[in-house]
Amino acid sequence: MMWAGNSFLLVVILFALGALTGCGGPAKQVDTGPVFFPPPPNDPRVQFLKGISDSMDVEDKKQSFSLIIVGREERESVKKIAKPYGVATHDGKIYIADTAAANVIIMDLAQKSFEYLKGNYSTGKLKKPINIDVDEEGRIYVTDTVRKEVLVYDADGNFRHGFGRDLDWKPIDVDVIGGRIYVTDFKNYEIKVLDGATGELLTGFGSTGAEDKLDHLSMPMGLSVNERGYVRVVNMSGGRLVTLDLDGHVIDSFGKLGDGFGQFGRPKGVAVDNKDRIYVVDAAHQNVQIFRADGRLLMFFGDPGLPRGSMNMPAAVSVTRDNLEYYQSLAEPGFILEEVIIVTSQFGDDKIQIYGLGEMKK
Repeated sequence: MMWAGNSFLLVVILFALGALTGCGGPAKQVDTGPVFFPPPPNDPRVQFLKGISDSMDVEDKKQSFSLIIVGREERESVKKIAKPYGVATHDGKIYIADTAAANVIIMDLAQKSFEYLKGNYSTGKLKKPINIDVDEEGRIYVTDTVRKEVLVYDADGNFRHGFGRDLDWKPIDVDVIGGRIYVTDFKNYEIKVLDGATGELLTGFGSTGAEDKLDHLSMPMGLSVNERGYVRVVNMSGGRLVTLDLDGHVIDSFGKLGDGFGQFGRPKGVAVDNKDRIYVVDAAHQNVQIFRADGRLLMFFGDPGLPRGSMNMPAAVSVTRDNLEYYQSLAEPGFILEEVIIVTSQFGDDKIQIYGLGEMKK
């Protein structure tokens, strides 16, 4: 009996030592130095700053020997990211719609905080959250393809409303501006516009039934609406990005399916910065392409094959200038950040990837 007890203790100690040294499980990717896009000898424009796989990458809590031995405490202390899709930023915080975990993650890297959505229970329980947006007041809007609703939570994370239950639709992406909720409807090939206070359907546009016309919406996915009155929509079928006004009139479009520069394989998410540069996530090419407003390709980044900074089935992108001083501390000396780009990857070690757009000081 004494030998059995000592054997058990020995196994526990060896397991703990193995975990500490990286044995007994997949190790996280190690730091290999700064990663820039485009690669040398080109002037760097985007730097990979940080990858996040769980709460430990945000809260900066170190595993202790006792936590590894106990096991249960470790599981409770580490919050996981399962399969992230949508991403939004507001007031320094990053909001992630985790599809597989049926949850929303709210984190603040500068404050080292990582939390789950408080109102995700009872009538506010998420089933399959896809995309997310946050309005100026901090209210959170989540599209759920199983509930077939846009779920609304207040700035404290408490559930308030579910909009669109009576609509025959499949809501994918959501963007809230000017008291209106814009939603891409994958089922009906259109954008639906809801009243932000009541959830009443105000209008819908983009669907004409003529799928052979390039500018009509077909399998619309990513959505970005800005203060200038531009609605950008990613057409996964046909690989085009369509720009409309707030009334649904087509202004411009560009792109096509292919593997060349400026072409798309499986475009999903889209974001637009304050200089009207357009960022498009491509799950097939596994990168983000940056375009001018007129559709001219500026650059792309995140391609597979790198030790760090490569994307793995990316889904969504958000661009922000919040907490720029904090992100600047992660950048290589002399590389001055203009803004920060946040991308979700559904597979791999780094589920959330942080990049900085900037230039090297000469």
